[in-house]
Amino acid sequence: MSNVPIIILKEGTEETREREARKQNITAMVAIAETIRSTLGPKGMSKMLVDSLGDVTITSDGAEILKNLDIENIAANMMVNVAKSIDEDIGDGTTSAVIFSAALLNNALELIEQDIHPKPIIHGYKLAADKALEIIKEIAEKISRDDNEVFKNAAKTAMNAKDIAPLKDFFSGLALKAVKHIAEEDGNTFAKVSNIKIVKAPGKSLKDTELINGVYTQKGKVNTMMPDLIKDAKIAVIRRKLDVKKTEFDAQIRISSPTDIQKFLNQEDKILQDYLKIFKDLGVKMIVNSSDISEKFGAYLAKEGIAGIKNVSESDYKSILKAVDAKLVDDLTSLSENDLGFAEKVQFEKLGDDEYTLFSGCKNPKSVSILLKGGLDKILSTAEVSLNDVLSVIAKLFDTKTVVAGGGAIYIELAKRTRAYANEISGKEQLAVNAFALAFEEIPKTLIRNAGLEEIELLTELRAAHRTPDDKWIGIDTITNTIGDNFKKGIVEPAELINHIIKSGSELTNLILRVDRIISAKGSMP
Repeated sequence: MSNVPIIILKEGTEETREREARKQNITAMVAIAETIRSTLGPKGMSKMLVDSLGDVTITSDGAEILKNLDIENIAANMMVNVAKSIDEDIGDGTTSAVIFSAALLNNALELIEQDIHPKPIIHGYKLAADKALEIIKEIAEKISRDDNEVFKNAAKTAMNAKDIAPLKDFFSGLALKAVKHIAEEDGNTFAKVSNIKIVKAPGKSLKDTELINGVYTQKGKVNTMMPDLIKDAKIAVIRRKLDVKKTEFDAQIRISSPTDIQKFLNQEDKILQDYLKIFKDLGVKMIVNSSDISEKFGAYLAKEGIAGIKNVSESDYKSILKAVDAKLVDDLTSLSENDLGFAEKVQFEKLGDDEYTLFSGCKNPKSVSILLKGGLDKILSTAEVSLNDVLSVIAKLFDTKTVVAGGGAIYIELAKRTRAYANEISGKEQLAVNAFALAFEEIPKTLIRNAGLEEIELLTELRAAHRTPDDKWIGIDTITNTIGDNFKKGIVEPAELINHIIKSGSELTNLILRVDRIISAKGSMP
């Protein structure tokens, strides 16, 4: 055979191989971590985000920052996706997940530059991750649904790094009450967080925020003559157009006299009157319709003192169904007393520039609302994001019932025990397990740095403080700048959050380490 090279890729295609490929990917991912690293912890800094239209957002929320970054690098986008998965599955911990993942990648890159093949690193990281998950299962504190103080402390810890931190006592209690309203014994409270509707409204301050035993929907009444307030309301939730049904084929109606015209109009009117009779006979005082209500029928309803809202979105009518305990009905002829919901009060009101319908005083509601009040739209938007995170954290705890101490305590303990585990392993995998243990310390190190404290001194002090199993919850409290038992101080977070950070971080790292070549088509971004 001749030595003529065989070209299988199109002209302009670029290849990056082996060590350079891994270095390129890891460098991009570490850059993402550096972007949000300074936001971690109670004394973290904020970022100013300016979009293409010039709108400015100032936030310290890692998920919010990453969501607004315009990233072209494929590997960096993978890091962002890991952060998003943490936010979706737990509701908090985005920044910690990114910092930990970046530390794992950086430590792996150092081993690769020492001529260690990726295979033992991947295997070592897998062993370390499995061991760390075992350790968490062993040391995490079990709680019950009645441990209100622990739930509030977890909420306050989640708020410490957010703009609503000055009101964390107020919001932790309010958030816990909201979650308890929607919680059931099926262990799936987290999936029901969307049943807590946050409605932003103008007010003097965030402390005017209130929990509504019911639900808001952004809809005004169909007819202005309908009552503004209905007490002890029987509510029908329907999916049926309340109008004269138009035929779906061409037809001609021959009218030869004025009497015929009146007969035709009377027939149309009878259809609407039949609809109205159904509601009147059942004592319905409020109609929620996912379809249309004609102006004429709206006037008929108003005359009878019945209110109605139309074209209600699916998410809204589902929330209303849960709040008022009604059943959705398509066929009006089958509507019965058992299908109706109830609210002590249905009120139409204007909040800012928008019209809302409030259903309150519901019996055992499984959908509630938080009326979030504040003076400025920017403050309200930031508070809404923070409050969603807090609700998610509490809901996750309701499901998992296990907590660990925050402030870096769990990471220092994991680092210590993972190092001890490394001594049981031989070969190059031992180096990988030690590198994994070192990555755990990156989070407490960042907390210390962001608080403006002496990094090396305090990290050494933290390591030394974890002498016995009883010292497992010793961490840094960056609000008071002291080292102590953070569990006793009430600095706690869901154990499931740490599990998720470890799993996603190690899986992402192992995926990147397996890549030994980047093949970029002409014109694409690496």
